Amino acid sequence: MQQNESEKLTNAIKAAEKYGRFYCKFISANDVDLTGGHQVGLYISKQAWNIFFKEEGIKGENKDKYIKIHIDGYYPFESRVNYYGKGTRNEYRITRFWSNSPFDKAEQVGNLIVFIPIDEENYKVYIFEKEEEIENFIDTFSLSLVNNNAVYINGERNDVDLNEKLEKRIWEEAKLFEDFPETIKLAELARDLHREIYRKKKFTPDNIILDWVKTEFSLFRAIERSVYKEYLVKPFLDLDPLLAFANSALNRRKSRAGKSLEHHIDFLLTFHRIPFSHPGKSEGNKKPDFILPSNSAYANSTFPDDDLIFLGAKTTCKDRWRQILNEANRIETKHLFTLQQGITTNQLDEMEDEKVILIVPAPYHNMYPETHRDRLWTVDKFIHFAKEKYTV
Repeated sequence: MQQNESEKLTNAIKAAEKYGRFYCKFISANDVDLTGGHQVGLYISKQAWNIFFKEEGIKGENKDKYIKIHIDGYYPFESRVNYYGKGTRNEYRITRFWSNSPFDKAEQVGNLIVFIPIDEENYKVYIFEKEEEIENFIDTFSLSLVNNNAVYINGERNDVDLNEKLEKRIWEEAKLFEDFPETIKLAELARDLHREIYRKKKFTPDNIILDWVKTEFSLFRAIERSVYKEYLVKPFLDLDPLLAFANSALNRRKSRAGKSLEHHIDFLLTFHRIPFSHPGKSEGNKKPDFILPSNSAYANSTFPDDDLIFLGAKTTCKDRWRQILNEANRIETKHLFTLQQGITTNQLDEMEDEKVILIVPAPYHNMYPETHRDRLWTVDKFIHFAKEKYTV
């Protein structure tokens, strides 16, 4: 019998903690054959080779192994892990997964899949669809999936690729904190550190915002280590304080993630001299994330509706995109900035019907179904759109 979502999440966390190792990733359009490419199966990051093989693949050679997939509520089934090293290829993939699994693969784009090795041949697998479940799993293990995937081995994570100098500066700054800064200060410090290291390099708006998010996440994780260092070395003598500490840490992670994107968008719009109000104000007590050019313009009935822009900001938007539909009645077409790494064609069709335009950083576009990518806006395209509207 299939589990409910909360039971599935609990079991996944318990299994991940018990076995101490897992690989997780957002399922992209490429993983379910919706990109028009010739590669078949779930793509596996090279850094996850030791989750699936004893030895790393060697360029010029192919190798494979059969594994048994265990999904709670279903009979185990066989899949094949492949390393393709011949010719121009140098990648890992899992084949015979979708054909043997109970899932409709086309409906899995944007979902989180987790592989937990029980032993060399058996893997517990969980797929999370709901945003809350995805975020709870990610936050429990303090993962960053800005690069789509993460490897977790006995508390160590391989999920953020930062410049060594930047990583060093992050740890230097983190040691100075005895408590957590406000989220807006954390975002500012992340951008300052990034600018310090990359002051001579030019970035596109699409790339810079992803770099800021990665830098801020690494900074927050380092500050966690600094602030919680006493708790990490001194054992809890009672269960209640342990649970209170764990809940407090988890809630802080969620709170930071929820505001991070908005802070960086605010700075980006300010940098490009685009007028806006943040937070916005529309009808009654509604507070959209951003109203362009201003709340006063929105409140002015003589200001043309066509010259108003609604901009929402949601890290993930698989279901939450619907929350923006009634947040500003005067603005028919709504723009939504997201870090969502792929959603299904059905969801994209629903968005188009509701006149929602997704703004997605350019590096994430190839994770969306090829047939619908032309509907996505880049960050750069939105900035040009807003500049043209408000530049005199």
